[in-house]
Amino acid sequence: GGSGGTMVAGKKIERHELQPGEVIQVGESKLRYHLDRAGEDATLGGEHAFGRPKPQPEIAPLKDLVGQSLGSYRLDEIISAGNSGMVFKATDTDKDRVAAVKVLTPDITNQDEQRDRFVRAMKTMIDVRHPNLVRLLNAGKTGPYCWAAMEYIEGEDLLKVIDRLGIQGMLDWREVWRVAIHVGRALQHAQEKKIIHRNLTPTNILRRHKDKVCLVGDLMLAKALEGTLAQQVTQPGQLVGDVPYLSPERTRDGATVDGRSDIYSLGATLYALLTSKAPFESDSLPELVTMVRTAEPARPSTFQMAINELFEDAVMRMLSKEPDDRFQTAREMMHELDRIGRHNSLEADWSGWVD
Repeated sequence: GGSGGTMVAGKKIERHELQPGEVIQVGESKLRYHLDRAGEDATLGGEHAFGRPKPQPEIAPLKDLVGQSLGSYRLDEIISAGNSGMVFKATDTDKDRVAAVKVLTPDITNQDEQRDRFVRAMKTMIDVRHPNLVRLLNAGKTGPYCWAAMEYIEGEDLLKVIDRLGIQGMLDWREVWRVAIHVGRALQHAQEKKIIHRNLTPTNILRRHKDKVCLVGDLMLAKALEGTLAQQVTQPGQLVGDVPYLSPERTRDGATVDGRSDIYSLGATLYALLTSKAPFESDSLPELVTMVRTAEPARPSTFQMAINELFEDAVMRMLSKEPDDRFQTAREMMHELDRIGRHNSLEADWSGWVD
């Protein structure tokens, strides 16, 4: 496709089966094809002629795993699918209990370094316990699939709540404050354990049906996939749904990310619950990334006048472009949220959520 084309033996070619010793020329670069005849494949004919690799076993699409088992977990049905993999409702056949199993897309963990990072991240999480964190039960690798088994939550993620609000209207700010308290507790516990979520979005926050408590999921998964997310942000058609909830620094490959990034993402989620839409919206990914990095969102009271001013100020502080302008820790943020609650006689664990 280049202007000079690709040359073999002085001839411009579109497709060519290389023979040992032939030279490929692309621009000023020349590459000689050399066949190591000591290799086993060098003696093969047909599909394996000229040292071609042996065909690898075909990896089944994740959706085809329904009915199969990974470790002791039988995958019964698909719950959701995302950029990094698929979540299944599963049965732990050893302990006779329901679990949620997230299976990562094989091409994400097809290198030793990526698999090792996944193992380290899961080991970090296995003993972390908090009422507002989805508990990790087990993790492993079965064939080409890396997976993590978590407690099964009867509920829905906050993205579904936000989508529904787009039709039914916005949440009362007091209900959004309770979400902030629940998620803030989880972030504070994680930060005290030196853990950063890195990819806190509405899809990673579950609201339990029975008591309306919010729990944070996928903790440490972004760490396990570190290096892939910011790269995907630059690729057309990728992550459009998640980008409005990522901190500005999270959209830059190689940027330093700390707990203040999670605080930004919580602020973006609270903003969407208050207004029924993300802080920034665009069908163009480059434009969306630019908005996250440089634009200022309208204050939530533009859409819902009854919002408490102190709470609105707290949400806007979370959404500051510069990390130094946000709450510096989840503990500091929780002090302010608790103060707002006391000032308005709010109970964080009241179960009268109104959709």
